Amino acid sequence: MSQLDNLDFVHLHVHSEYSLVDGIIRVDELLDRSIGLGYHSVALTDLTNLFGLIEFYRSARSRGIKPIVGSEINVAKDKDSIPAPIVLLAMNKQGYINLTKLVSKAYVEGQVNGDPIVLFSWLEEFSEGIIALSGGMEGHIGNSILAGNKKLSESRIDFFKKIYKDNFFIEVQRTGKPNEKEYNESVLQLASRMDIPVVATNNVRFLEAVDPDISPSDFEAHEARVCIQRGDILDDPRRPKNYTEEQFFRSKEEMLELFSDIPEALINTVKIAEKCNIDLELGKFYLPDFEVPNDYSREEFLRKISKEGLLKRIKDLQGSADSYELEEHTYIKRLDYELDMICKLDFAGYFLIVADFVNWAQKNDIPVGPGRGSGAGSIVAYALGITAIDPIKYDLLFERFLNPERVSNPDFDIDFCIEGRDKVLEYVTNKYGKDSVAQISTRGTMAARAVLRDVVRVLGKPYGFGDRLAKAIPDVLGISLEEAYKDKQFKEIIDESDESKEVFDMALKLEGLSRSVGTHAAGVVIAPTALTDFTPLFLDSDKGTVASQFDMGDVESAGLVKFDFLGLKTLTIIDQSVRRINAKAKNEEDHINIDNLSLKDTETFELLQRGETTGIFQLESRGMRDYLKQLVPNDFEDIVSMNALYRPGALGMNMVDSYINRKHGREEVTYGHESVKKILSTTYGVIVYQEQVMQIAQELSGFSLGQADILRRAMGKKKKEEMESLRSTFVDGAVKKDVNERYAANLFDQIEQFAGYGFNRSHSVGYALIAYQTAWLKTHFPAEFMASVLSCDLGNTDNIQLFVDDCRNIGLSVEKPDINRSSYRFEDLDSRTILYGLGAIKGIGESLVEQIVSQRNTEQFKDMHDFCMRIGSNRINRRILTTLIGSGAMDSFGKREDLFRRIDSYLKNAEQASERNKSNIQDLFGEEIISPAEDLVNDDIEFDEVSSEWSALGFYLDSHPLESKKKEVRNMCGFFISELQSEEHTQRIAGCLMQFNVRQGKRGRFAFATLDDGSSKIEVSIWADVFEKYRSLLKRGQVLVVEGMIEKDEYSNFAKHKMIADKILTFDQARHEYIKNIKIDIENNDISSEEVVNSLKLIANNSEGNEVLISYKGESAVADIVLPSDFSVKLDDSSIKALGKRFGSENVKFVYHSQYHIN
Repeated sequence: MSQLDNLDFVHLHVHSEYSLVDGIIRVDELLDRSIGLGYHSVALTDLTNLFGLIEFYRSARSRGIKPIVGSEINVAKDKDSIPAPIVLLAMNKQGYINLTKLVSKAYVEGQVNGDPIVLFSWLEEFSEGIIALSGGMEGHIGNSILAGNKKLSESRIDFFKKIYKDNFFIEVQRTGKPNEKEYNESVLQLASRMDIPVVATNNVRFLEAVDPDISPSDFEAHEARVCIQRGDILDDPRRPKNYTEEQFFRSKEEMLELFSDIPEALINTVKIAEKCNIDLELGKFYLPDFEVPNDYSREEFLRKISKEGLLKRIKDLQGSADSYELEEHTYIKRLDYELDMICKLDFAGYFLIVADFVNWAQKNDIPVGPGRGSGAGSIVAYALGITAIDPIKYDLLFERFLNPERVSNPDFDIDFCIEGRDKVLEYVTNKYGKDSVAQISTRGTMAARAVLRDVVRVLGKPYGFGDRLAKAIPDVLGISLEEAYKDKQFKEIIDESDESKEVFDMALKLEGLSRSVGTHAAGVVIAPTALTDFTPLFLDSDKGTVASQFDMGDVESAGLVKFDFLGLKTLTIIDQSVRRINAKAKNEEDHINIDNLSLKDTETFELLQRGETTGIFQLESRGMRDYLKQLVPNDFEDIVSMNALYRPGALGMNMVDSYINRKHGREEVTYGHESVKKILSTTYGVIVYQEQVMQIAQELSGFSLGQADILRRAMGKKKKEEMESLRSTFVDGAVKKDVNERYAANLFDQIEQFAGYGFNRSHSVGYALIAYQTAWLKTHFPAEFMASVLSCDLGNTDNIQLFVDDCRNIGLSVEKPDINRSSYRFEDLDSRTILYGLGAIKGIGESLVEQIVSQRNTEQFKDMHDFCMRIGSNRINRRILTTLIGSGAMDSFGKREDLFRRIDSYLKNAEQASERNKSNIQDLFGEEIISPAEDLVNDDIEFDEVSSEWSALGFYLDSHPLESKKKEVRNMCGFFISELQSEEHTQRIAGCLMQFNVRQGKRGRFAFATLDDGSSKIEVSIWADVFEKYRSLLKRGQVLVVEGMIEKDEYSNFAKHKMIADKILTFDQARHEYIKNIKIDIENNDISSEEVVNSLKLIANNSEGNEVLISYKGESAVADIVLPSDFSVKLDDSSIKALGKRFGSENVKFVYHSQYHIN
């Protein structure tokens, strides 16, 4: 038996995908590979993080592998020193806590240029329970050895030895790196002399060794991943090459062979592994302590305030706009049942904590949503003010929220006004301590399209090539490359060349890897002690927020309960609207209370029936508008149902059509049993809600609601074995209640079919209420509501344009911005007029607007000179003035073109005034000397009012690009959009592309586009084949000419007709195709033939342009002369302007081809 047969080895230095900057190993693949190679222990030591710890620990334990928890951290003397790595491994629970605190401190306090660094001074404080490996050749000791500084090497060894004592090891590696042999020889001598144990590692970054028959190899994929993170190109000879082909997950045999001459380095890996024994307690939850009055326990206090709250709710209901009869004892009975369950499951503290911050928000005028998710099914939540939906009136189930027969943490999702959410978070942080509150991190992964583009870039291929590949991926949410490859079109593109196959194969290796870490939009954790007792922390340097390193699932496994603080913009819109309305009220009695509206308002339902739902929460999509017109909603339950039904699964099953047809008597409604009728009558026999599934199981088969919730979950997840068991229980239970067995079995099949598409009724009711509130506001106070809608989307020009168009469609006037009247937000001047907000002008920040308004409050601006002098040259520049002029905000000062040509003069005078102020030059009377303003006019620069408005606002508010082209449109198309009629032949229209919406269909992507020619708008359907051919032309603001069939539009709110496109051209392309020639009239005495030729030479710019015909009229002759192709003119706005300037616009005419059957 050889000496090697007695040796063993454990990998102690391994990076996974969670290291982010390097590593392509997925945790499950690491553990499966470990089993395959006969390892019983393995370490995970990602770079200064524990992102993958819970997944690694749980998966390793489930496979019978001992997980060794560690991290490679970069350490430095101070933030100005060069860091180097050291590997830390946790021996026990204390070591794990110390490791957690170190990596947290590195992120929260030690970041240098975005990289987390641990300072030497922190190591000793957090050294208990830690084993340290020196970091190999790249570590501090390795650096000093390679620098030839033995004294410094010894000093550094002493430093680490003093901290970690017998738990410090010198790390040796044989991965084929330059200088590695020299390092190993020197460090082994040093270790021997100083009596420091050595340990062998392979600094693993990928799993498989290079195989010439496999491409790309793991090493190549890893190099690509590193280049993606660094922004490098693979073939760039200057890029750092820090890794070798040898850094794969070697087998024991390979490692034993590699280090056969240093057996102690192998033996020590096993000794270290034996020392590392961590037992993490996962799945047990810890809530922060909630202080209650001394005389009460948490449970007693919850009961007290719940009963008080419910009695107040009942009193308020009796005095509400839609008061209804209720039996108080029914409410009290439900409350007692829920309280018993909550207290039994030890969730009293959770309810108290949520109620506390929700009530604080309400008391501090921060709007809170009426209920989101299943939480609205709890009457305790209703009594505490957490929700605002009566669960008994709306038939909502507590067991849908908290199932006593399948206990999981309660989970309230709370919507706050988006402007107040951070204040609530601040309150919670102050109450429980900043060390105990954090948001939750999320991991960004390499998704299909992004990874294709990334691989194309790092392989050095053209951007257009990657763009083509990425756009060929079917537009399906979350689609993988493997799934995309099943698509015929995408497969053809990948298979058409070795180049695209190379990109695809590399992208497949990298797809799904973690590439970044961020902060969850809503999730917050509150710990009973310091967060680092439960989770390592991460600082999102972009947002400045601290978050857990564990993601949403892992943080709960670690014992923390999450709270969801969501920011809902619609609550801000409602709040702003109500404030605007009440500010105009003459007295307090006229104030509206948005929480006490009648839900039976006829005018509100008429607005919904017309489909005028732009800006209405959850109801504004094109499809929803169409369905609302068909549904003709006249009851709040219709909104609740549509909220639940307008989802992919239900739409695919035609459940919406059935609901509508049954409501209007066009489809028979059958129930089969009285108990089923009682449950499904409000939805015309259609299973719309998950709660209906639970109620049927309860009423028909005797299930408890807890059992019924288990049935609902099983149906949703389509677990076959569980479903068979539940089917038997369901049918047997129904038979015991005298229900026909065949009917029960058929009903179960129907439920099973539709249950997967059923929606949470509690959520639907809560969001339907918000939808109704917004619809009510738009109906009765359209100006105030739309001004608020616009003000909450200042940075989104697409939405601003959509909302402005809607304002005009419903009869509101939107006035252009005015520097002497506009504020940052949109303002409702009266019940029919909205003033454009300065904050919606591109590049005009809030601080600048504040200064403008502050100056204007003293005295209005007299002119542009006055504006520039008072705002100052330090706050304004050419770009800002150009934007303000282009937006129309300066129109009160004069013509836009005149103001634009004087910008340099205005700025020069403002700058000179600023310099004088700095110099403190004053006249004898103490007044500032202001010299007369220079009036320098720059006539050399071009100013286009239409394009400058687009640049400033992102759409055309006051101008239109076809205003100056009306004659061309008439000649080219025959009709304006407002004049169109449906015909049986192809017609041609011109218009500016205002909006377009791309969708994915079975035959590929298609689009709906809105064109506007200034006379009216029309919606154009661009089906897949046409879209694919012309999609490069579809850009907002582009003027297009479209040919196709015109049909009547039954559903549009603003147009009588719609078009199905066959052909799409830009306006310049249409000029080239539809204009036969350019005819220039020349009188005998006007200009010589030589001058004509010379002038056209300057304008002619393309042999493929439009033919030029000179129509010459002399004293004795008249002739039409066709010029050679060298004199062709490519028609666009600039060439047309040049022709008009040289020959006179009245002498330049366009001769069009015959239109045949067009218009």
